[in-house]
Amino acid sequence: MSWIEIILIGAGLSLDVFAYALCRGAVVGEVDKKSLVILGGGFTLWNLISLTAGNFVAKIPVVSKNVEYAANDWKYISVAIFLGLGIYLIIKAARGKEIEERKAERLESRQFAMWMAITSLDVFIAGIGFGFLDTVFFKTFIVILLITPVSVIAGLYAGWWAGCQARKKIVAVGGCLLLIGGIELLKKNCIQESK
Repeated sequence: MSWIEIILIGAGLSLDVFAYALCRGAVVGEVDKKSLVILGGGFTLWNLISLTAGNFVAKIPVVSKNVEYAANDWKYISVAIFLGLGIYLIIKAARGKEIEERKAERLESRQFAMWMAITSLDVFIAGIGFGFLDTVFFKTFIVILLITPVSVIAGLYAGWWAGCQARKKIVAVGGCLLLIGGIELLKKNCIQESK
């Protein structure tokens, strides 16, 4: 996979985290550095663990041995994973309920842990897709490492400043980025097959 494809998919995944941070930022009285570090670090750590675990699943000997025999089919399964994640995020955006914005005294750590785990499921599935495509793990790791904390920080500040009315649109844009990345991979695989 090229850097552009990895960045597209990473950006699509990070917009789910951005949308969550946007909603949290809308209900806090003030965004402090401690919250930024805890949330940015927590979401980044969860996403990196999920990416690593997903990549590991794709590299399990039984799975990877089958990949060698069915390499062409696995490429299309990876494309289906990225397209499926894109569709999922678009549906999630369409079904999302409106959030009543009320200022909170502080942010609940238990709730953060739950959302970190939920948003990292997408990254786990993407990690499997990256693994099936034999993507250089270091590239995907760096992209998630850089994009996730930026998404959290930007989301918290944007929510604090403007509220979370744009949450659904942001998640839908993330889904569209994943669809674009999946279509790009599909085109690339079709061109390679035709040669």
